[in-house]
Amino acid sequence: MLNRVCRKQRSAIGSALSLALVSIVGASGCAPDYVTGSTAPVLLLIGAIHGGQVLESDVRDSTGAICADTVNVALAVRSKNPLATTIAVPEHVLVQQYEVRYLRTDGRGTEGLDVPYSYRGPIASEVDLATSGTSDVPIPVVRWQAKLEPPLSTITGAQIVTMIAEITVRGQTVAGQPVATTGRLQINFADFADGFAEGTCVGS
Repeated sequence: MLNRVCRKQRSAIGSALSLALVSIVGASGCAPDYVTGSTAPVLLLIGAIHGGQVLESDVRDSTGAICADTVNVALAVRSKNPLATTIAVPEHVLVQQYEVRYLRTDGRGTEGLDVPYSYRGPIASEVDLATSGTSDVPIPVVRWQAKLEPPLSTITGAQIVTMIAEITVRGQTVAGQPVATTGRLQINFADFADGFAEGTCVGS
C-alpha cells in the first residue's frame, strides 16, 4: 500500500514538472521576432524617410546636369524591455553602414536594366537610446552614377518611372552588439522641369 502511494506521488510530481517545462518552452516560443532576432537589448528603428514624403527625382536638368538625391533618414533607438527606466551608454548605437537597393512594383528587377545597381556606403553617426524622438542621418538614395546608366539614363520626355528604394542601416551598440533596420521610399523618376525636383547637381 505504501509503495503504491509513493508511486502515485512521484507520478504527480513528474507530471507537474513536465507541465512547467512545456509552459516555459511555450512562453519563449511566443516571444516576438524583434526580441529573438538580435542579441542586442535595443532596437534600431527607422521613424521616417524623407519626412514620409515621396521623392521626385529629376534624371537631368535642362542643361544636361546630373542631380544626385540625398534624403534624411530619421533613426531611433528603443529598449526591448518595456519596463526599462534607465538609459545606459553601452546601449547607444554607432551607425556604420547603409545599403540601398531598388525594387519595382511590376516585378522587374534586373540591375542595370530594370533598376539601378544596388550599393553600400559607410556612415559614422551615433544614435542615443531614448524613449522618444529621432536623429536625422543623411543618406544618398540615388547616386550621380545611377543617372548616367540605364535605366535612368533612358528616361526622356513625359516618361515617369516609379521605383521603391529599400534602405538598410546597420551598426552596433557601444557594447559591440550588431543591430540593423530597413525602410522603403517611393521614388518617381522623370525628366522634370527645372526647379520641380530637389537634388545636388554636377555639370554634364
